[in-house]
Amino acid sequence: MNDIFMNPFSDMYAFAGNSGDDTSSSNNNENPPNARKKLSDALEVESAFGTYNKPPKLMAIEEYSRWAKKFEDWLMAFAFPSWKSLKNGYDAGSKKGETLSTSDEIESFVAEQKCIALLFQSVREDIISLIEYSSSKDLWEKLKNKCLGSKEIVKNKKKLLKKEFDLFGCLKNESVYKMIERFEQLKLELARHEISYPQDELVDKLFDSLPDEMDWQYYALMLKNTIKPADLTVDLLIERLESHELELKKTYKVNHSSYQ
Repeated sequence: MNDIFMNPFSDMYAFAGNSGDDTSSSNNNENPPNARKKLSDALEVESAFGTYNKPPKLMAIEEYSRWAKKFEDWLMAFAFPSWKSLKNGYDAGSKKGETLSTSDEIESFVAEQKCIALLFQSVREDIISLIEYSSSKDLWEKLKNKCLGSKEIVKNKKKLLKKEFDLFGCLKNESVYKMIERFEQLKLELARHEISYPQDELVDKLFDSLPDEMDWQYYALMLKNTIKPADLTVDLLIERLESHELELKKTYKVNHSSYQ
C-alpha cells in the first residue's frame, strides 16, 4: 500500500508531460526543485484531506483525533452506506457473500466490505494490520482504543493535561514567543483529547503567564483597558504579544547599538 495517494486528474501533474519536442536543454531543467516542491505539497494536502477517490490517510497515531473526524466526513460524503455500517454495525452478522440473496442484504454486505477496505487503505499498515476485528464498527472502535488508549488511560491523560494547563506559565529566561509556541502546542493536545476552555479563560491564562517584568505587566494592563473583553480573542492577544516583543527587541538593539 502506498503511503501517499496520487490523484491522476490533479493539475499538479501537468508538468510531467511533454506537449511537443524539446527545443533546448534548458526546458528539461527549468525550475525542477520548485516543481517537485509543488507536487510534494499537493500530495501532502491530498493525503491529509483526501480526494474524490481517496479518503484522508492516517500516518501517525498522534494525528488520530483530527484524522478520525476527516475520515468520517469523507465517508458520509462519498460512501454513505459504508458510514452507516461503520456507525451502526453490520446487521447481517457473519453471513458470507455467497449466501446472500436479497438486494438489501447484498447492498449492506458491499457497504460493509467497502468500509473495511477504506479503513485499511486509509491507515498506515503498521498501525492497523495487527488489529483483530469482526466488523467495520469493531475495527473502528479498536483502532480508536489503540490510538487513544483505554478509557482509563484517556482519563489519566486528560487529568495531566488539565493540570499542565493550570500550572502553565513563562519559564525562566524564556521569550514570550517561545512561551506562546508551548501554549499553542498545549492547546492542540487539549483539543486532541476533547478538552475545551472558553476564550476568556484562555486569554486570562496567557495574561497570567506573561513575565513579571514591568514592561510586560504595563502592556497587559494597557490591552485590558483598551480592548473590550468580548473582542479580545486568543488569536488577537497572541498577535499583539508577538508584535510587542518584536518592538522590545528593536528598541534594545537601537539602545545598545555600537554606532551610538
